[in-house]
Amino acid sequence: MSTIATPDRFTTLPDEPMIASAVTTLEEHGFSVEVVDDLDAAQQTVPAPIPHGSSEIRQELPGRIHLVLIRQVVGF
Repeated sequence: MSTIATPDRFTTLPDEPMIASAVTTLEEHGFSVEVVDDLDAAQQTVPAPIPHGSSEIRQELPGRIHLVLIRQVVGF
């Protein structure tokens, strides 16, 4: 069995200024963004913006894409 080294860029969390910059840039491009502290908070956040009964998205309009950034290494 062999192992694969994981580059630090996938396991090192960004600092607060980098997160703030990413949020600003994403919002400027029409995304809504929420930053949470851990995976549990993310799992509670994600279903909320999805309208009940939604099954198909035909096009992405500004504000329809919601990103949740997690301040925790959860894998990729």
